[in-house]
Amino acid sequence: MELQARYGELRNLGLGIASVTYDAPALIKRFTDERKIEFPVLSDQDHTIVLRYGILNRQYEPGHQNYGIPHPGTFILDREGRVLARYFEEEYQYRNTAASIALKIGRPMSSMGTPSRHATPHLDLAAFLTDQTVAPGHRFSIVLDITPKPGMHVIAPGQPRYRVIALKLESSANLRTYPMSYPQSTEFLAPQNERLPAYAEPLRLIQDVAIVVNNETRQLAQKPGSTVTLKGVLEYQACSQTTCSAPEQVPLSWTLGLKPLG
Repeated sequence: MELQARYGELRNLGLGIASVTYDAPALIKRFTDERKIEFPVLSDQDHTIVLRYGILNRQYEPGHQNYGIPHPGTFILDREGRVLARYFEEEYQYRNTAASIALKIGRPMSSMGTPSRHATPHLDLAAFLTDQTVAPGHRFSIVLDITPKPGMHVIAPGQPRYRVIALKLESSANLRTYPMSYPQSTEFLAPQNERLPAYAEPLRLIQDVAIVVNNETRQLAQKPGSTVTLKGVLEYQACSQTTCSAPEQVPLSWTLGLKPLG
């Protein structure tokens, strides 16, 4: 269980954990004893919390054996119980990894991978993954820290005539991608007095991905030493005060360990 494996590191980051399930207390106790789970696992057998937070999976009607199942996800609360952020999935097979969430709330884990570094005439790039080993259904993050070179402006979303900075991953039936997270851009007066959305300061792009849950990935994950490789390119176009470059690509790849769910 990923949260138990990460429990000590999360505590060191100042984060507490509590899990809520619709299972009965006796079943929870047996499960937590078997798995040696250290954090609280709370019973919501009457669905009070699930209904109050609006996360009931309504594809199951009352009386169905699965009635009461919530959409899987994580709430981030402060010490007063106020919700600061939420990370949810529609399908129960898919879950955000603890490392991906920790990064997004500004508490990066030390166990994340060492960045690969790349330099072009227009920018410096440090690229890394939040997780080094994943299971089918784990939603993790590819993180791209980009620093434009002095005087360079990297084109941001909002201008279709230019190559917007983006990560393009090789298509795979076993890979699910999510919309990329972009920071706010600024307006840049480009050559020929054209106003463009762009980045001139360091920025971070976060691309969430997940290994699809299917028979092929389940079987592969059962084999010791299994890995999966992600390949793609960082595409971008950059402008200075006097000229705009041709579109550029930076090849990228990562190899992750693949483990079974559980």
